Amino acid sequence: MKIILLNIVFFSAIFAQSGLKIVGGLNQSKQTIEEDADGLEINYMNGYNLYAEMSFGVARFGVGLNQRGVKLNQEVSDMGVTVSADGEQSLNYLTLHAIYPYEIQEIITVFGGIQLGNGIGGEAKVKHIISGTGYLDGTTVETEDIDAEDMDLEYGMFLGGYYMINEKIGIRASYFKALSDIVEDAKTKNNTLSVSLLYHLK
Repeated sequence: MKIILLNIVFFSAIFAQSGLKIVGGLNQSKQTIEEDADGLEINYMNGYNLYAEMSFGVARFGVGLNQRGVKLNQEVSDMGVTVSADGEQSLNYLTLHAIYPYEIQEIITVFGGIQLGNGIGGEAKVKHIISGTGYLDGTTVETEDIDAEDMDLEYGMFLGGYYMINEKIGIRASYFKALSDIVEDAKTKNNTLSVSLLYHLK
């Protein structure tokens, strides 16, 4: 993680003359799951984003870090016994994006493009709760690290816009819709809404 952050700082210093922007903020992510699961609730999970972005001709290119994830809840009851599971999955990506910005007004710009994500690991946590059995009632928590090697290359659409408060500072809202599965044959894709602070260095 430290090496990646140092690379972003180095990247920023080299291209400080190329309209460099630093973007960082909050992600709200969830996943679309194609397979049906009885009683499964899929909810948003908080994460972060951090980019260095610059202009090349009419396009803008960026490199950064994105944390995506999902919260899952499932509960099954039968004959007075209830079994529930609360899960959290956080996935970290080193991302690259290319976007085409279109200025609507001097302070308002919209953009569209693509984003690629290379997995750099994550974590999955599941809490199981059993009630109604008497002697088997209780709670267990399992945590498992997710290796980068188990995460497929991610790609998808990257859309949004930003509003410049002044010449240096702005607010960006964006949406990432993955077109690829998080792992092979999982039929599960990330979707992320982001709100970020933008700082124009040059």
